[in-house]
This record gives sequence, C-alpha cells and structure tokens, in this order.
Amino acid sequence: MDAHKLQLKIFVTPESAQAIRLDAFIGIFHRWIKDHVLPELVVDVANYAHVPEGPGVVLIGHESDYFMDEGEGRLGLMQSRKRAGPPTADRLNDLARRTFYAAWLLEQDPSLSGGLRFATNELLFRINDRLVAPATDATFRTVQPELESWADRVFAGSVRVSRSGGPGDLLAARVTSPTSPPLSTLLDRVGGPPATRATSG
Repeated sequence: MDAHKLQLKIFVTPESAQAIRLDAFIGIFHRWIKDHVLPELVVDVANYAHVPEGPGVVLIGHESDYFMDEGEGRLGLMQSRKRAGPPTADRLNDLARRTFYAAWLLEQDPSLSGGLRFATNELLFRINDRLVAPATDATFRTVQPELESWADRVFAGSVRVSRSGGPGDLLAARVTSPTSPPLSTLLDRVGGPPATRATSG
C-alpha cells in the first residue's frame, strides 16, 4: 500500500483492562525513553487519560507514536507511524513488528506484576491519511488483499478482514482470527524484535 501513516492496535484482554490503571503507563514510557528501550527515537510522554475514550497515555516519537489508547471504549496498544520508513512492501510488516514488540515488552514489565495481557485474536488497522485513503468501500477493496495475505501468514490459518467504522472515520479494517496465538509467536512470525531504527523520510 502506498500510504505510510499507518496505525495498528492490539487490544488488552477485558480482565487486564479492569485490573490495570492507565496512569501506570506514564512511568513505563518515561523509563523507555531514559533507557532507550525501543530501537527508535522517542522523546516525550503525554497524558490524555482524562479524555473519555481518548488517546490515553502517549509515548511520542520522531517516527512513530505509541498510544495506550481507549478508543471505542477498549484499551489497547496502538502504534501510529508518522513518517515514511521502510519500502512500501515492508511497511505493514514493520508496523506489526514494532507494535507486537512494544506489546510484548509491556506484558513483561515488572511494574505491572504480570497483570497485563493482550488479546491476540483481533487487530485494528487504520490509515491516518484521509487524502491518500478516503474511508470508502472502493479504497478498502484496494487494501483488503494485502491485509488478508499478511494476516493469513501471521495467524497461520483462517482470518477475517472486514471494514470497520464509517465514512466520517479513518479508513479502518478489523482483523479477527478464531485462534489466539501467544504474542511471542505473532512477533516471531513477523520477523522478531525490530533491530534497527526505521529510516525516516
């Protein structure tokens, strides 16, 4: 796909969403900045926890932002790429690598005492560019084959890719799977942890 302002969200399990306080991610994200945990430049943290169904807590980066997002009333980790990075054919997989890796790091974070788990049977994909990708059925049909091919490989089985949202929203697709592979398995299938910072354009 030609767009580079891509977003991918992986949802927290309902049990974890009830048990985890959103403000816990403020300290975690500040530590990620200080300790250079991610293989890309991240510079600040913003707290929007007071906004109902809003962006939550945001780790702001040069190339991407990471949200503990409460959109749709459902907590999840969303990566949002802001700048062109890998070649077009690699963008979707790079987005997933970085999203799954950050989610895996959060699940392992000692400050959460093992209380955070992500549901791995559903993903939300969006293109944050209404000019390049207007929210129409025609646009969805152009991106659906690539999403389906990618999702079939990542989930190693039957998946469903369906349009999500309406004409006033960003173009979005929901990927659902009848299976829930371990997060580490999903990360392995997209190439493992990202080793280097993506090139910006």
